[in-house]
Amino acid sequence: MRNCVDDLLILCRFGLSGRPGKALVIMSVVWSPPAPGWIKVSISGAALGSPGVGGCGGVFRTCRSFVKAYFAVPLGRVFAFEAELLAASLALNYAWNLGWHRI
Repeated sequence: MRNCVDDLLILCRFGLSGRPGKALVIMSVVWSPPAPGWIKVSISGAALGSPGVGGCGGVFRTCRSFVKAYFAVPLGRVFAFEAELLAASLALNYAWNLGWHRI
């Protein structure tokens, strides 16, 4: 996010506001499985340009790292930030529709 007007307009479209601050600490992050009975979803969204043709997707995994489901969606012309937010929204919708409430 570049903190430009376009990015702030995207936030407003999702009912969000604000400006992210600088990172206080930068650390390495490693994927870990969810607790038993939970599903973890890893998501991503991207666009080729600003805006540009984009897409998003996600992978749902169990506590044993087995893939339960996945999705990939072409989005047309979007901003990268918008693609990321749409990936999160779609992941929650898919999980809810599949009866997974412990995400």
